[in-house]
Amino acid sequence: MTGRGTQRHAAGAPVDDSAKALRHAMSGLSGPEATGWTGTVRPAGTPGANAKVLVLGAGVAGLTAAYELSMHGYRVTVLEAQDRIGGRNRTARHGDQLYELDEHGTPAPTHHCEFDEGLYLNLGPGRIPYHHRRVLKYCRDFHVALEPYVMESTANRVRPPHAEVTWPNRRVANDTRGHLAAKLTETLSGRDAFTGELRDLLRVFGALDANGKYRGSTRSGYLDSPEIAEWPAPAPPLSFEDLVHSGFWKTRFYQPVDYLWQATMFQPVGGMDHIVKALAREAKRAGAKIVLGAEVREIEIGPGGLAVSLKYRKGDDEFQADARYCVSNIPAPVLRKIKLTRFSDPFEQALRAVEFEKTCKVGWQANRRFWEGDLGGCDDTEGIYGGISWTGHNITQMWYPSNDYFSAKGTLTGAYNFGTAAETLGKLTPQKRLQLAREGAVQLHPEFKNKDLVPDKQGISIAWHKVPYQLGGWAAWKPQQPSHKKAYKQLLQPEGTAFFVTGDQISPLPGWQEGAMMSAHYVVQQILGVMPLTAPEEIAVPDSVALTQGLF
Repeated sequence: MTGRGTQRHAAGAPVDDSAKALRHAMSGLSGPEATGWTGTVRPAGTPGANAKVLVLGAGVAGLTAAYELSMHGYRVTVLEAQDRIGGRNRTARHGDQLYELDEHGTPAPTHHCEFDEGLYLNLGPGRIPYHHRRVLKYCRDFHVALEPYVMESTANRVRPPHAEVTWPNRRVANDTRGHLAAKLTETLSGRDAFTGELRDLLRVFGALDANGKYRGSTRSGYLDSPEIAEWPAPAPPLSFEDLVHSGFWKTRFYQPVDYLWQATMFQPVGGMDHIVKALAREAKRAGAKIVLGAEVREIEIGPGGLAVSLKYRKGDDEFQADARYCVSNIPAPVLRKIKLTRFSDPFEQALRAVEFEKTCKVGWQANRRFWEGDLGGCDDTEGIYGGISWTGHNITQMWYPSNDYFSAKGTLTGAYNFGTAAETLGKLTPQKRLQLAREGAVQLHPEFKNKDLVPDKQGISIAWHKVPYQLGGWAAWKPQQPSHKKAYKQLLQPEGTAFFVTGDQISPLPGWQEGAMMSAHYVVQQILGVMPLTAPEEIAVPDSVALTQGLF
């Protein structure tokens, strides 16, 4: 990890004093109250009066910057290459057409979403941690209704990479805890006064018997469904050897306890895209203009770095636009394909230094919520209400909906993978992706064998590294690479005083909407003159794997 300090944050990155100052600076603005006034009417005499800003890309960071700058008196125009706002914040609904680049680099249709009306699936961000204060504040201020998102329940399932079995989460978690507690108890001596308290802690922690042995626990579930006439007996424990040899922890089993996730979080009611819809609505109210289908082709820094001129294509027409400031929310792999004039060599080297992570998702509509189980019977094998099941299969994980419980139908995230697994899945045709995803799903739920219950025609997939104008899920920063430290620092600084890069791609939280908003706030402060244009001498480069996939 990069940095000279010794303090380590939740994802494992060390933080020195200057990096902490940068992160604090990125706390940024949270609406007009930051300048002491409220409301949506632009006051006279604000810093941006009559200054033009071009924002490139209507993703979360671009829309956040457009809103904040408009509220501070700037004349903002957002140019978005696609025919929709949101960037990677995308919610699939009935009638949506998905596109990816073919082998010739040409956008080609992959799926036409056939979900029933009213059903949806978040193809990009799908959850909001409680500590993502910017996202939550915008949701509150812009009246985006939220509901709990369940990251984990003890009914979720685990398919270990080295075992041909599927276990309930509760058995894996509690039997592992019990066996470890029993083994530690065996090592204790009675000579330390502390031993008695520790022994009692281990007894409760591991559900041990009076002799310090683990013989199973109802924490892991019942042997049979409880009956009126019989006291429920605990399920027999999984053997410690089977648990260890299975490699269950390699499926990201412990991700829900990482600080960045948590067992319960939030999601917008009706789909994650309600956040970008609200940002766009409020930015327009504040005076910003949003132009869809505007593909930027050339960007030129003016003499002295005091302005920006660019050319963009909309339909068959070419346009030119000029502005005092330009805020680019274009992903680095896309930006480096655009003709850049009067940009510094270090800037262009920084664009080339970092790749974006390969990542895929698969979505299914199920015509019966079989994972919730039959409420009229005694079968205790389902009862899954939200959460994630983990597997060593290519699909990596399956998400169950945290909304519309007990309704007739629902959508499932049938794959969310990264790196080589995503590269493998993304290379397949859309139909073969669904076939592979179904094979992984059958290992967790045999019901997936029934194509009337979970039809192929109502399945969708997306390989974000092949999506036009995205080319990846998030910046794959690697703190151990010196070139990444140099590039990260370079992109935190504008070209001249006119061209700024924003997005989660250049934030302490790559892959998260909070990071996108954090970066937008930082850039806004630089334009306002609140923050210096130069980055701190020492910075901590984010560990993208730890921050997006957890520690495993």
